[in-house]
Amino acid sequence: MIVPRRLIRTVPKRTTSEQEHLWEKACDLHPAWEHVTLRDPVDPADFPISSPHWTGCETGAQLADLIRLEEVYHRGGVYIDSDVELLRPLDPMLGAPLFAGYQDSEYVCNAVFGASPGHTAILRILKLSIERQHQGTLAAGVNTFSEILHGRNDILLLPPGSFYPYHWTLKGVHNQNSFELSLDQPWAYAIHHWEASWKEGLA
Repeated sequence: MIVPRRLIRTVPKRTTSEQEHLWEKACDLHPAWEHVTLRDPVDPADFPISSPHWTGCETGAQLADLIRLEEVYHRGGVYIDSDVELLRPLDPMLGAPLFAGYQDSEYVCNAVFGASPGHTAILRILKLSIERQHQGTLAAGVNTFSEILHGRNDILLLPPGSFYPYHWTLKGVHNQNSFELSLDQPWAYAIHHWEASWKEGLA
């Protein structure tokens, strides 16, 4: 199965103008795709696996982790974080049943990923994230995502420059704008701006 043309984001009740700008840019790059915004509060009936565990989430970001995984598991599509700026259409990725990108040699990041409906790896990540719910946002989120996907050769795992052309540790010194970056790094499909909203309990 291929990844369906669905662009997905999970956001809190209120979003910033910058988040909306990034989303509009992403949608403009994918005019023929379905554009899905899962805005708090979402209907728990649509998320039968994770919704019984929502009240145990320690942060909004942890809740968003569960929602994004279950949405992609049931219905498929491409998820992007609200601080991800897309530079190019993601259509070339859709032939893979699951794709994601390394942020560095250690972690596969969950800020941009896509999967076909019912992919067993996404279900495994979702269930393990629920099991680790009380171990903290990182442990139950990106760490679990990376643990399941890191090093696999049966999915498409892209190098860091594809979605994460600068590392989160360089956020404070990064001053290259997106236009310059898209020219200098033509392999970059996105820029994760590393706003770290999970530290503030936001999705």
